[in-house]
Amino acid sequence: MNIIRKISTTLIFASLAISALPAGAVSYNGTWTLHRHNTGGTTQTPLRPHATNFCYLSKVGVRETDTSTESGICRIARSGSDWRLYATLGRSSDNDVFCSATCYTN
Repeated sequence: MNIIRKISTTLIFASLAISALPAGAVSYNGTWTLHRHNTGGTTQTPLRPHATNFCYLSKVGVRETDTSTESGICRIARSGSDWRLYATLGRSSDNDVFCSATCYTN
């Protein structure tokens, strides 16, 4: 009987704690995509302000890195007051990089 009482009490407190969370605590804010084809260098785009949003890399694709000098990099970083998405190709002859980032408002 004591175990049933402990389980019931735990379930009641857990349901109270969960119901106290705001329903809109985190919400989807968008997805951005960058591509870079056949030319070394970096392409970048601003996403959302980092004070009110969280962004992460959601997709990375690299194609045709068939020599030792070809590389493709996707990254996301805070820059100023925004999140930024970067698509970078090293010295390239025919490779491509595809990057996507997803943001949520917190």
